Amino acid sequence: MDQLKDERAVQLFRLISASDKKAFDELFRKSYASLVVFCCRYVKDKQTASDIVQDTFIKLWNNRSSLAEVGLAKSYLYRIVRNLSLNYIRDNANTQTGLELITDEAILEGEGQLGWSDPVESDTSNNVQTRMALVKRWIGQLPERQKEAFELSRFEGLDHHEIAEVMNVSARTVNNHIVEALKNIQKIREMDAKRNVMAGHG
Repeated sequence: MDQLKDERAVQLFRLISASDKKAFDELFRKSYASLVVFCCRYVKDKQTASDIVQDTFIKLWNNRSSLAEVGLAKSYLYRIVRNLSLNYIRDNANTQTGLELITDEAILEGEGQLGWSDPVESDTSNNVQTRMALVKRWIGQLPERQKEAFELSRFEGLDHHEIAEVMNVSARTVNNHIVEALKNIQKIREMDAKRNVMAGHG
């Protein structure tokens, strides 16, 4: 939700609580695209994600009287989207969770934040695609809760307290999930490297 800063989100929530439609339009405009990307990780379908995000804003407007007291506005939005996404998955048993679905932009951004990108090699599209596939596979092997906390931190830019609000756990638990995720990704990378060395000597 890069276009929307925490402070502004809280301000908009307070204005919306007083039925300010201009504030509601601004919130929608600045957060819609990011929320759809986030939702796609669960439902794996852009149209469904779009519908869920629109339902989120309907829910937000219908319950606007309570928004003035919300301190973590961004995580409040993410939590509604997450809950509606999980409800959708529950009601559509043949739909996969989609937590492993990450946009190419998010993967590359997250890769850079983790220090995995190699600026010397990053010129070639083949190398970028290979790295994306690797990162996607590494993250895909994480336990679901670790994966979710990791993605919210690295790809959505939420802090531990915001993630705790979204996932309905403590900030300490969020920290533990992320630390374990990083450890597991490192282990997976090392195992991949060993396999590559063994293959080279085979």
